Amino acid sequence: MASYIARIAERQGLREDEAYNLCVDMLRGAADPIEISAILMGLRVKGEEPQEIRGFVRALRDNAVRVRVGDAIDIVGTGGDGLNTINASTLASIVVASIGVPVAKHGNRGFSSLVGSADFMEALGYPIEHGADVAEELLRLEGYAYLYAPKYHQALKAVAPVRKRLGIRTIFNLAAPLANPANPKIQVIGVPNPNMVKLIYRAVEEIGLHRFAVITGHPGMDELSPSGPSIAIIKRGSVEEITISPKTLGLEEIPINHISGQTREEIIEKGVRGLRGEDKGLTSFIAINAGLALYVAGEAGSIEEGYEKAYREMVSGSAWRKLGRIVATARRLAGLGSG
Repeated sequence: MASYIARIAERQGLREDEAYNLCVDMLRGAADPIEISAILMGLRVKGEEPQEIRGFVRALRDNAVRVRVGDAIDIVGTGGDGLNTINASTLASIVVASIGVPVAKHGNRGFSSLVGSADFMEALGYPIEHGADVAEELLRLEGYAYLYAPKYHQALKAVAPVRKRLGIRTIFNLAAPLANPANPKIQVIGVPNPNMVKLIYRAVEEIGLHRFAVITGHPGMDELSPSGPSIAIIKRGSVEEITISPKTLGLEEIPINHISGQTREEIIEKGVRGLRGEDKGLTSFIAINAGLALYVAGEAGSIEEGYEKAYREMVSGSAWRKLGRIVATARRLAGLGSG
């Protein structure tokens, strides 16, 4: 540990294999709290590098409870935007599954926001604490499973107290969302500022994804924004670097206060209204993000086409009915009542 700390203090980057071994040592209890704190703070001050993030992702995956599935997509944000918007990536994942693309949605409770994806799913009756066996069967039956990160990344308990005491973003906040235990081959990854887009793109381009996108939206949103321009790097064979604005999709800009909430209850209620197609602005926000996912997955020829498909899926009621089936099947498989 001392040699790693000394090198990081000199602002020297670690190779991917070194970052992997360092992360494994921390996860398996080979580092004390002072060493963990020094490493995490040192990496943050130095600036995490793509190969370091990639090493941590590989270590987290190798120490996670595995979920064995076929091809699937994940739509995930690294968090940290603090905007308290509705859970667009989670809602988009339901729409994408309703259209027929298998989804292994990886997520957690809110830390920088009032409502995380796990809080939202739990509020709608989904049993987030289920294990890998339920997830695998649920994916087979419904083409969707929600993977609650603490259930699968139990090794992170070793660093949790230090992370909590530090109270800042660390390399684990960047790596953990990318370490989906189902190892999906298609991923949409949201980050909260433009400076992180190329960093995360370079980190994930060599971790086995077939297709992926890294995105950030105005004003510092870890999703595509309906309130201003968004930046995306998309890899579906060739690589595209594009700017997406609401006007691209024929939309007027939607104010942030329309898609966000002041309380947990308001955010959940707005999310439900959006998924049910009852509010054009909320539904459009979800559809933009679902549309991108459909494009990345090859289920739409353009983001515009994906947006239209996703929007129709919600206003027709199909996406809301799909969520009902997912929750009912998940509860049955988990041995719970209809709730």
